[in-house]
Amino acid sequence: MKRRDFIRVSSAAGIAGLAGRGFESFAAPFDSGKDGFDLHPFIKEHPEAVFIYLTSVKEKTDSRGIYDAAFKLAGEMFVKTRKGKGYPNSTKITCKPNWTSSRIDKNDPTANMGITTDLNFIDGYLNGVRTKGPQDFYLRECATPHSWTANGYTGMAERNNFNLKNLSTKDYWELGDEIIFKKIDGVVFKEAGYMAPMNAPDTFLINIAKFKSHQMGITASIKNLQGITGKKFHQFCGGHFDIFKSYDKRYHQFFQPDYMARIAELHKKHVEMGIPRWDTTMDRPPYGGGLFMEQWVQRMLDSFSVTPTGINIVEGIYGRDGDGFAGGPHNGRAKDFMSNNVIFGKDAFRVDIITHWLAGHEPGNFGLFHIGIERGFSNVLDPNDIPVYIWENGKAKKVNLHTLKRTPLVTYYLRRNTRGENEEKFHMVDEPFDYKAWKSGKIARTEVPSIKALGTDANDKVVMEVSVPEKGDVYVDILNKNGELVWRMHADDLEPGVHQVVWDGFSSPGLYNTYVKGMGWDAESEMVIYT
Repeated sequence: MKRRDFIRVSSAAGIAGLAGRGFESFAAPFDSGKDGFDLHPFIKEHPEAVFIYLTSVKEKTDSRGIYDAAFKLAGEMFVKTRKGKGYPNSTKITCKPNWTSSRIDKNDPTANMGITTDLNFIDGYLNGVRTKGPQDFYLRECATPHSWTANGYTGMAERNNFNLKNLSTKDYWELGDEIIFKKIDGVVFKEAGYMAPMNAPDTFLINIAKFKSHQMGITASIKNLQGITGKKFHQFCGGHFDIFKSYDKRYHQFFQPDYMARIAELHKKHVEMGIPRWDTTMDRPPYGGGLFMEQWVQRMLDSFSVTPTGINIVEGIYGRDGDGFAGGPHNGRAKDFMSNNVIFGKDAFRVDIITHWLAGHEPGNFGLFHIGIERGFSNVLDPNDIPVYIWENGKAKKVNLHTLKRTPLVTYYLRRNTRGENEEKFHMVDEPFDYKAWKSGKIARTEVPSIKALGTDANDKVVMEVSVPEKGDVYVDILNKNGELVWRMHADDLEPGVHQVVWDGFSSPGLYNTYVKGMGWDAESEMVIYT
């Protein structure tokens, strides 16, 4: 039976919504008479994909250029919805930037900019989202609230009426309803507290990390989420130590009583499994080494298990190497690089795998990605198995990963210091990883030819997707009910996989037949546009 998709339009010249098989909003239904917002339909329908938005900012001090790039991107990534589709505009937008421990260097005020998610990017992006309907915005960050005013965060939030509140310097018993507890029953946590309204119902979390090195590798979207937890809960990377000997007893109830033994057992298991670098020892006890990293990964994934994100973004207009802060290999200092990319997607693991690859590293060498698969949060390790799209002017174009520019960022992740090795403190983690052997003969997914309508973009154009089974020239045709060709697209040498197609105009509502065809294969469906 031929597939049929239904698209509702507000008039013969404008498209407003979508209904039909294969399009199910993950937002809770709300009053059908109210307007709302949602992610662009292609982003929403493809959580397996990672998107890269290339910017052209020349200097990291170009505040207007960064603001404008972020505002434009947000306006393309989100769409307005009608009649109960998507999220209601009353939804609270929660945002987690990476605003950790950045102090202004008096000798060079721009030296430490790369430590944090760019202020102007946050400003522009959230204002871009606001144009789509939601009005309530909450910024939460556990790190160094005493620096917010000096770094401009407080002023930016006040100017935009964003709720930026210090909830991380008070213990949970002082916060009342401003801390939200989630049951976990994980490896480390039994329960954890989150700074309200993080992890509350009726929220949409925009997770905006920074493209920079750290002792965990590249501190991308997964690690960024540790900063939404409250005081004491957020000390994921504070060293491998026994909290029962250092935390106030009132916190003990939230931790597994035997978590130290669990970590030791899992570390031994993962060394035997051959997770790269997991056998390294601590250079700076209680920091460094595979045992420390096991503790961080397990604690991080415990929290991740109860933290749904709306969209995960790594701001990489400029990236930073070194230790995640001021230290690095350049006469003891870190350095910023104009990388000019913004990486985003719905799946934090996939976003972070591509982020590590773009930073010059081999993702298979990082234990986080192995253990994420083991715990059921991910199903991919090889970056070549992730569909990657360039996002340009509101459209997604599938590309070969190896055509993209990489910005090598040295890190001090698990320095190889066993078996006579003495790796430099700051290094690349780019040694070859045998993905083929790791996969143990698993067969990659084969695309089945198909074409379907998804919805409309921010410019009210019809968004479709086509699945291409093999590399080659592809044609997409749209015919009216009389069989007359009303639109054709031709793409040369298209890569296999799922691609976005945008039909930028139609003459009147009605029944249309859509076709996609290549050399020796084709597929078709019906599209009903109605008012």
